This record gives sequence, structure tokens and C-alpha cells, in this order.
Amino acid sequence: MLSRRDWVMRQVKQLADFIARALKLAGEQRRPEAVAVLRSASLDLLGIELAALEWVDAAGAVDLLGAPERCLTFARLLEALAEVEGPQAGRPRRSHALEVVDELRRRSPDHAEAGALQLRLTASLAAEPA
Repeated sequence: MLSRRDWVMRQVKQLADFIARALKLAGEQRRPEAVAVLRSASLDLLGIELAALEWVDAAGAVDLLGAPERCLTFARLLEALAEVEGPQAGRPRRSHALEVVDELRRRSPDHAEAGALQLRLTASLAAEPA
């Protein structure tokens, strides 16, 4: 029987594998394939199409996803998609990811991983041209 910690660690590993595969494809100038990998990751890891989650505002996404780990997975997928798409196209995705993390932090202020992701997203948005 898997403990909650084991389940979370397995999810984190799978997410890292999906993101690494997508970034490798993007580095090979195979962006459409990289995007497809990230979209399939959402379905595999969250059971929800990424496109559907992108239409929902941050509060709705956090309500829908429930567990903080699932919310962070969604935000990390958006962050990876932004990386694959580049600064101009990726800015709205990073902004949405930050909104999701901000909402998660509002509900769970002491969540350390959410805090780290919030700082990273804020810094990357500040470094991008508006």
C-alpha cells in the first residue's frame, strides 16, 4: 500500500520526467511535440485536460484540483509550457500559474513548496519584458 508521501513522490518524479522530456523536445526545436507532452502530462497526472484547467480562474482551479500537490502540478505544467513557448507567448501562462499559487498560498500560507514556486514565478515574470 502506498503512503501519501510515496504517492506524492511518485507524482513529483512523473512530473519531472514529463517536463524534462518536453524541454528536451523544445531544445531540439520540436515545440509542438513538447506542448503535446505537457498536455498529456495534465491528463495523466491530474485526470483533467490542461486546456480545460486553463479556462478556469485561479480560485476555481484550486477548488477543482483540491490537494495542494495537484495545484502545484498544474502551476508547474503552466510554467513548463511557458518555457517551451518562449517569453512572449509564455507570459500569460506564467501569470496564470502565479495566480494559482497565490490562491493556494492564501488558503495554505505555510506551504513551503508553494512559497518557493511563488518566488520563482514572480522573479521570472519580473525579468521578462512586459
